[in-house]
Amino acid sequence: MKPFYLFLLPFLLILGCNSDDDTQPPLAINTFTAQKDEHLWEGNTELQLMENDTLVFLAVGKGLDNGVLMVKTKFKGVGTYTVEKEKALYYDTLGGDAIVAQYTLQEPEMATFVVKSYNESNGTVTGNFSFELFPEAQGGKSIENFLKITEGSFRGTLEEFP
Repeated sequence: MKPFYLFLLPFLLILGCNSDDDTQPPLAINTFTAQKDEHLWEGNTELQLMENDTLVFLAVGKGLDNGVLMVKTKFKGVGTYTVEKEKALYYDTLGGDAIVAQYTLQEPEMATFVVKSYNESNGTVTGNFSFELFPEAQGGKSIENFLKITEGSFRGTLEEFP
């Protein structure tokens, strides 16, 4: 009977040590990570709650990829939000100050913005986002190329502004 237990014990240990649970470590406070046109994009976040319950979410890329994503929506706590046309904006900058490219949301069905958790006592908010944004051409017309921001996750502290 001992040989059976000797075989069973390592088998149970291997099953118990399975690390394929698809969980990721939590993000640091006021940071985000996403795929931008299939390349890793990460940086810092700002979450502002305006007096009229409008949530302003900013994701600012770090390093040479210092593009900025801004999303505005009415804040209702945890849930999935519909982002209205032109209420999501992305722009690339040169040196952090001159805008060299600008993209806006033209099709709200191509946007996802989810608040997964909201701690009212300390203002911590976590969530996910993805967007397909169209570039603004001169004259305000959209052209066919678009920017895909997918697999976005964020964690930030909500600041209230009058």
